[in-house]
Amino acid sequence: MLIKRQRITGTLLLCSAMLVCGGFAFAAFGESPCADKGKVAAAKKPCNICELLFGRKDKTPCEKKPSRGLCAKKAKKTEPACNPSPCPKSTADLPPNAEPGECYAKVMIPAQYKTVTERHLIQEASDRIEIVPAEFKWVEERITVKEPSTRLEIVPAEYKWKEKTIEVKPSHTGWVMQSGAGCTLSNKDALGGEVFCLRTTPPAYKTIRMRCLVKPACARQVAVPGEYQTIRRQVVACPPRTRRVNIPEEYENITRTVMVCAERVKWEHIVCEDKLTSDTVNKVKNALIVSGFKTGPLNGKFTQEDRVAMISFQQKHRLGVGQLSYETLKQLGVSLQ
Repeated sequence: MLIKRQRITGTLLLCSAMLVCGGFAFAAFGESPCADKGKVAAAKKPCNICELLFGRKDKTPCEKKPSRGLCAKKAKKTEPACNPSPCPKSTADLPPNAEPGECYAKVMIPAQYKTVTERHLIQEASDRIEIVPAEFKWVEERITVKEPSTRLEIVPAEYKWKEKTIEVKPSHTGWVMQSGAGCTLSNKDALGGEVFCLRTTPPAYKTIRMRCLVKPACARQVAVPGEYQTIRRQVVACPPRTRRVNIPEEYENITRTVMVCAERVKWEHIVCEDKLTSDTVNKVKNALIVSGFKTGPLNGKFTQEDRVAMISFQQKHRLGVGQLSYETLKQLGVSLQ
């Protein structure tokens, strides 16, 4: 960077030295390269340093880069190119193409406007994340209230009543006196004295009722069935989710009035005073009344009230304002005899 600055400084000093030396040399010989030959020194051209240093060529280094360097020329500021106006302009001081016997006057042409509808973007297209809630439904299902199980059950003993005959007194044989024995002799003769008989006594029995064990007591495992119930409940049919919604761009039609042609002044062919007869004035007034404008009485004279009505008519139809021109007569449908 330092070397580059030194080079630039050296170049500037060299140019200055050559300029000073050249000036002294031209002064010594009495001629300056910046002066036109055959003219006085007061009419000298402004001295161009590039011509002094490099000589005039088709293209000097200063012309290549007009914005940098010691020998740079100041760039001329150019006005931006204007769009040609769609409306014709007349800048002549006198009416163009005038013919004898015709009258002309400068009239004001009002600005022309038109209504245009433009489509403006008011919202760009975008996406929106939308949450879709879960969906539910009712279902009926059989649920277990109590699980099936087993339990131990004691089975009691079983008994049965039976009748049993038991021997109370066994049979025996013994001597019994005759009177009580009931013995009978073979000869059936009564014997004198006590008689003993040998007699067998049968056993004595007794019937009793007794409880007999039929089945002893025991424990058994009993299955306990489960308990069930049918219920109605709400279940998730579709879980919550997200979805991307595309939002299209939105436009709006805006109606606005734009100027097509600016207000201007131009020469226009008007009706001369000698041709503005009473009959013509009344025809103009009649046409203005038919067009919806209020004028003065039909007396053949063009009053200020009539002029105001004519100007309003001209402004409405975008004609030259201020004078009774042939264009105005044509628009009113009035012809001169």
